[in-house]
Amino acid sequence: MIRHSNYIFIIILTLLSSALSAQKFKSYNDGPYIKIKDGRTELSWIKNGRHKTEEGVTNDTSIFNVSGLPEVNLSELDFDRDLPTEYDNVSKFLAISDIHGQHDLFIKILVSHNVIDTTGVWTYGDGHLMIVGDIFDRGDKVTESLWFLFDLEKQAKRNGGHVHILLGNHELMVLHGDVRYINPKYQYTAGKLKVEYKELFSKETVLGQWLRSKNITEKINDIVFVHGGFSKQVLDKEKSLIKINDIFKQQITSKKKIKSNNSKLIDLLYFENGPLWYRGYANPNGFDVEVADDILDLLDAETIVVGHTSMPKIITLHDNKIILIDSSIKFGSTGEVLIMQNDTLYRGMDDGTKVVLGDDKDKGFGSPFNYVYNLGDGDLTIILNTDIKKLLKNKLKEEYQDSKLTAVHNNEFNRVWNIKLRSRGNMRKKICELPPLKLNFPKSTLRYLGFDGYDKLKLVIPCDDSKYAQEGNYKEEVVYRLYEIIDSIALRTRQVNIVLQDKKKTKYDFNGFFVEDEHDFSSRTGAKIINEGIIMGPGTQRESYLKLVFFQYMICNTDWSYYSKHNLKLIHLPGEKRTRAVPHDFDYAGIVGMDYAVPHDKMPIHDVWQPFFRGKNVTAEEVKMMAQFYNSKKERIYATINDDKYLSDKSKKQMTKFIDRFYETLDNEKQWHSKLINPKSLNSNKK
Repeated sequence: MIRHSNYIFIIILTLLSSALSAQKFKSYNDGPYIKIKDGRTELSWIKNGRHKTEEGVTNDTSIFNVSGLPEVNLSELDFDRDLPTEYDNVSKFLAISDIHGQHDLFIKILVSHNVIDTTGVWTYGDGHLMIVGDIFDRGDKVTESLWFLFDLEKQAKRNGGHVHILLGNHELMVLHGDVRYINPKYQYTAGKLKVEYKELFSKETVLGQWLRSKNITEKINDIVFVHGGFSKQVLDKEKSLIKINDIFKQQITSKKKIKSNNSKLIDLLYFENGPLWYRGYANPNGFDVEVADDILDLLDAETIVVGHTSMPKIITLHDNKIILIDSSIKFGSTGEVLIMQNDTLYRGMDDGTKVVLGDDKDKGFGSPFNYVYNLGDGDLTIILNTDIKKLLKNKLKEEYQDSKLTAVHNNEFNRVWNIKLRSRGNMRKKICELPPLKLNFPKSTLRYLGFDGYDKLKLVIPCDDSKYAQEGNYKEEVVYRLYEIIDSIALRTRQVNIVLQDKKKTKYDFNGFFVEDEHDFSSRTGAKIINEGIIMGPGTQRESYLKLVFFQYMICNTDWSYYSKHNLKLIHLPGEKRTRAVPHDFDYAGIVGMDYAVPHDKMPIHDVWQPFFRGKNVTAEEVKMMAQFYNSKKERIYATINDDKYLSDKSKKQMTKFIDRFYETLDNEKQWHSKLINPKSLNSNKK
């Protein structure tokens, strides 16, 4: 079931990588997986990396209690089947989606909002907990969440409450044997148990039967919940939620595999625009308030709540008619839940706080840069479809042209944006085959999806498609992060895989990085960018000045100027009397080593690999202070280089040689006067 042809290559690499990763498991726990045959249970689990099995009668009252595994009461393996589709007069609910194996964060959120206590006991009274799909895949604690919810259902019922588990596309994928996104841990489990992963959830297993009994959509009061969303095409064909649930249970979920057939309804429900896959609500170009009203009229509802499309927070569209609640819990760092209480909807934070949904105080989640910067640790791929020939031909003009941007994070297709892009920069757009780019997002689209910040992204890509240029790009991004170690007032970056292609099959595939624009930087730090007037370095905030000039010396960079504001952002921070400077664009630094980089003809050096200190009026006491400061950062500087996952070993060695030479100078007071305090003049050593 392919969702986007442009990232098939990513999926193939993921499968190969995951298979290799699975072989690294030596000791871990997983399970239990339970079958019931002829009145007896068959237990299988992994303990310390080894396959364990046991059989027993089903009326055994013992609890499966193995350290590091979920507790399972073997005498309570029954469950309610064919749950109702609609629930009225519900006083409160909490809805969450796309847990994706992040069990610990899931539990933290439930505890924070008093759904359970710290021991996992239901404390939500007659409240309803709604799981809007995608418990499976990605994270390594899927089994823990499944057994926890299996038990919590019973607890809630005994206390007058209810737990709803709706199926998402990832549940359906696993049941049908699509294991593209399972954690390597579960590949290892399947190998140890000598079965396909989907067989661990077959119709003969307790969890398999339980999952197949679940609905894909339900309605609480006047709110419809479904994982992806209902397209108008589906609802025009069938609008009864009861019938849709029945079709999934009888003709889709229960089948091993679904093939396209003559039933247009089955195709509509199962494939691309089906309710588990649909992403139309997150597309402002094809989904407006009129379409939302039409869908809600067909559903006889006031609101529809969906997951599936990752967002940094819960967002509401069209005055709470559409609510997107996939708040990126799958990345394991933070997440949100939708809460209804006293007829009011809230965003619930993972610390237990609440904000009224759609309230004026409920601000958006910033700019596109903040969005990509705050994504989880997984790889981010940006596919840019544009007229490459036109882009390269007009790169000196910096004219915007149309492009389609497809975002893929953690190897999952996320969304498509219609944007504009252009070349940017000074020297690089003149001397490089491929210029740096600026991506411009439509403001209306950003507002629709809850963004409230700057609408552009600055993208630095390799000068050409050679391995040499790619390594230079990696090294420059590392330099940005090195400066963040030196001064917290620094520009941030985010690595990104780039696929640049057009209709004529011209294609570039490389890594680049986003660099924080001055608008985002100002918004984050409160800094005012100074574009007018002349400010000389010695007149700026002294400690900041010293950190900067010593840093430029460390990386062998002379391509900067306070006077012309060349490769420096001059800023003024609130509460400070003097200005500061923030460096950027390090491609002419010796430590980056681009072949086009040459020193300015006024510099007393003949290549960029030669160190030359450009600090003014630096005293011995200041050198001593900077030596102490930089030595306190030494371990982090080396670790940033040596631990980088993109740099080749050769590049790491090259970069550390520059750092070695810098520290040798700092640690040798005899060299201070000749190299740092009274460096040779700009004209005395010119070759």
